[in-house]
Amino acid sequence: MDVALNPETGRLPVDVVQHIHRLLGGDAHVEDMVLQFIADKYAAPNLLYLPPHVASQIIKRPADFLRAAKQHCEPELPF
Repeated sequence: MDVALNPETGRLPVDVVQHIHRLLGGDAHVEDMVLQFIADKYAAPNLLYLPPHVASQIIKRPADFLRAAKQHCEPELPF
């Protein structure tokens, strides 16, 4: 899935963000890790501000993204 920023807002389209949220959704702890990871790695305050190429990769391989977020936030725990 190719993702492009909304030219009017400069953010990802809401439907893309909702799709990513469904793919990554989980408990509050997982959501906190995802938000911390994207803030640290991409300076994105939330999913709306992810770079389009990152959003595309999350949609293609959500488990890899979750693994990277977990390793970033809790490197001491095996995944």
